[in-house]
Amino acid sequence: MSILYGTTVPGQMRDIEDTIKAGKRNRDTMVLVSNYCASARVEKFGGTGMIEQATGLPIGLHGMRCDFAPEGGMACWDLRDAVIDFYDRNCISCQHRQPLRLPNLLEIIAERDRARAAREARDALDAELAAKALEARNAVRALLAPNLGAIARTLLDDIGLFDAHRTAENFERVTQSARLAPEHFTPELVVYVSGLAKDQPWFAEAALIILDAVGADDAEIVTLATTMLHRGHTVRSAVEKLLPRIHVVSAGVIPDIVDSAINLADPDDREFFHGGSEQRMSRDSAFLVALHQQFPSEVIAAIECMLLSGKRALVERAGRGLHALRGSNAKVAAPILRTLMSVYVRAPSLVSDLKDNDDRLPDLAEAMNDAFDALPQEVDRLLQSLYEGAPPSHRARVMMAYALAVRVGYNEPPVPATSPRHSLALPRLIWATTVERDDKVLEEVTSAFRAGSRGLELVVREQLDAFVGALFLLDDRLAELDAEKEQPGDDFLATMERRNRRSMMRGLIDEFVEWASKAAAGDNASVAKIVGMFDTIPDGRDNLRGALLGATKALSGDLAGLKLVLPHLYTALVGSSVLGRSYAATAVGELPYRSRANIPDLLFEAFGALLWDQYVAVHKAAVNAFQRATLPEQFRPNAALAILNLIHYYRVQSNEDQFLAKCVRILSGMVDLFGEGSAKVRRYLIEVAMGIEPLFLRSDIQSLSYSLGSEPEFAKLAARMVPHLVDRHNQSDAAMNLLGQVSPDGFRTSAQAFHDAAITVLNDDLKTSLGIVDAFLRTDMLDEADALVTALLENNGDTIRMRRRRTLLRWPQLALRFEHAVSARDMDAIGETGRAWSEAAAVDTQDREDERERRARSSLPF
Repeated sequence: MSILYGTTVPGQMRDIEDTIKAGKRNRDTMVLVSNYCASARVEKFGGTGMIEQATGLPIGLHGMRCDFAPEGGMACWDLRDAVIDFYDRNCISCQHRQPLRLPNLLEIIAERDRARAAREARDALDAELAAKALEARNAVRALLAPNLGAIARTLLDDIGLFDAHRTAENFERVTQSARLAPEHFTPELVVYVSGLAKDQPWFAEAALIILDAVGADDAEIVTLATTMLHRGHTVRSAVEKLLPRIHVVSAGVIPDIVDSAINLADPDDREFFHGGSEQRMSRDSAFLVALHQQFPSEVIAAIECMLLSGKRALVERAGRGLHALRGSNAKVAAPILRTLMSVYVRAPSLVSDLKDNDDRLPDLAEAMNDAFDALPQEVDRLLQSLYEGAPPSHRARVMMAYALAVRVGYNEPPVPATSPRHSLALPRLIWATTVERDDKVLEEVTSAFRAGSRGLELVVREQLDAFVGALFLLDDRLAELDAEKEQPGDDFLATMERRNRRSMMRGLIDEFVEWASKAAAGDNASVAKIVGMFDTIPDGRDNLRGALLGATKALSGDLAGLKLVLPHLYTALVGSSVLGRSYAATAVGELPYRSRANIPDLLFEAFGALLWDQYVAVHKAAVNAFQRATLPEQFRPNAALAILNLIHYYRVQSNEDQFLAKCVRILSGMVDLFGEGSAKVRRYLIEVAMGIEPLFLRSDIQSLSYSLGSEPEFAKLAARMVPHLVDRHNQSDAAMNLLGQVSPDGFRTSAQAFHDAAITVLNDDLKTSLGIVDAFLRTDMLDEADALVTALLENNGDTIRMRRRRTLLRWPQLALRFEHAVSARDMDAIGETGRAWSEAAAVDTQDREDERERRARSSLPF
């Protein structure tokens, strides 16, 4: 169920139902695996999702494993795929199977084998039918050959060769013959070519080239070319033959060929990505434009039929067709404008195969924006008529249309203030935030502002009064939400909905301030208009006043704007409002670096005082801002003491590890400010970090290693963090990088901790375990390295699955023993170690060969 809206749309329900079905299918497969063999088991790959938690079903990536099979294998969303692959690689020749009960996975294998046999039978039947058909066509050619001359018979043989082997070379041979020697294509041969093309689609393109080369009747060529396009083959040769004969084309065939004309004019890139012809990648709208100029009403009627087809692919193709035609006629969509708007707005009801991830209909939206540019008033009027009295799902689509209308592409130039489309759509979005009450509709509006105002600055500047007025109305709505009290019967979902609704309003206020301030920056009159709001905000509206402080970042980019903003920022820093001081602290952290030189010390002094503030919201906001702010040097010692004081306090508080880790990281970069006491502070920070939940130190431990790594005690923290840094799925090097920051003395003093860490991560990351062995060797801790390798081998197990890993662990063990034997000049030990090395190498070679052989057994296509 959707937590954000409290309702579930049909597409979401389909996805949830499909996910649950996949989990049930995996559950059934797991039973078959467990019944097949006592040694077989299923292992999960990756995390656990919300649906899996709620249902208890095995959803996600799973794979089959067994101690008598080597390490490795695949994990799949559908466990059946992984089971089939594992069975083919490992179970067919296994001598260790311990069958338990029926039914078991052999049912899956039998089903796969039956499907494979049926597929092979169909392929064999198809091949047999194809051979008989070829034999029949050869018989027809044999009857025709005696009536032809020698050269014509050769041409007929070339056609037969192309029929038997449809390669590019044979195609070229047949068509080049027609181009170079058209006079040798006798009337009988031309009739045969024409008839073969009508019956055999594979020969149509070659026949078209031949008929054109030999000067066949235009009507016959047009008929063949339109038939090819009607079959869905967007062949350039067909278009090339039709363009000069466009006057011969019948209006009745337009609905059949517009589809191919659109594909040629504006192809679907996703279709090409999945293997479409590279030739169709280039865009050429000449044919579509020519059809529209010759048959305007028929082409538009065909596109309207696509819009009303109820199929996503056709609806999107109609959008691409309108977009391709807009170059020759900007108002091409005018005759079907209402249909275009209605289909987009009502798409969830009209398009049967529309899914959530496709509901933006980008091609149709692009055509809609073209119409918005050409017919702005008409489009806006239609959208408003579709909005009035419509259900929330349709109103959301209208807002989606407006949101797409104001979006600016990454590489597009700034939109001029006079752009009709943007000037009409933006006020509609602003207005909707103040009057709309449905969460789904508001989410669409919010997404438009969340996308950012880049490129829209000039338009927003013209609409600045609307933004300012909307801010007060949004703050009223936020106050209403804050005044709502939780009802006794409210469940968890209702509470979440209320919180999400408030968060949405809060986010809209912040976005409005950001859009307005970015647009106003650099224009003194606009800056004064926004700053002037501070004086009109009534007392008690701390939310709005605090949100308005977010404009500081954009407005303080130049000296004039900074002068206007600073008094209000300083007032908030020293004011009595807790919320105001927290917002002001955040604003200081976002001040542009180039403006720091023009900021008076008094403001930085006021900001530094917030780090000592008794209220949690204030000093936490100040710490967050301090990470981004660049304080003058004279204020940094006081800030360091304040953060040290916060560490003292939060160290003994529960559920504050995340904030405490942030303070430790910040202060670790400032320890030099403590002078002679810096070493003591480093050791204290290490001690504090040892008590923090490792989850909150994962992203900071590398930076801590640079500032705290010189202390021997840091090794204890590193050893504690190593198991939390390994990542078997993403092959992260974070653990190895951290080991590189530990000093030799650190490894010596914390050898046992690293020993335990290496054993802990053995199953997840052998590389890190061996990295600790290597670190011991580099530190001349030979006895510790030998003891660790021995312990790793003991914990590794001696199953076939672990044999490859056991071999890798044997190399350092044998190397250590060889060095020890050489140092002791023990010839017997040297010989014994050498033989053990050779045996291990032979086993490793055999394992590699076995691995290659098992890989070759897979029957999966990939």
